[in-house]
Amino acid sequence: MGKGHTAFYYRGLSPEDRRTFDRWLKANAIVGAIFAIGLIAMALTSSRSAGPGDAEVASRTKASDVAVSEQRWRQPGVVTTQDPKVRSKLF
Repeated sequence: MGKGHTAFYYRGLSPEDRRTFDRWLKANAIVGAIFAIGLIAMALTSSRSAGPGDAEVASRTKASDVAVSEQRWRQPGVVTTQDPKVRSKLF
C-alpha cells in the first residue's frame, strides 16, 4: 500500500464494513491507551520508590554486613518458614 491508499480503500467499503472497521479501530485505541496509562503509572511509581533514602541505605550497606545477615538467617537449629529446606519438606 502506498501513500493515501488506506483512505481509498476505506471509501470503497460498505457502510456496514466501515462501522465494523471503526469499532475495531476504537477498541484498539482503547487497549493501547490502557497499556500506555499502565506504563506511565509503573514509571511514576518506580521513580518515587527510588528516592534519596534508598541510595543512602545502599551506600552504607557493606558486603560484610550482608554476609553476617545471611549467616544469622541460616543458623543451625533455628527453623523458619522461609528456609527453603523446610518449605520443600512440607510440600
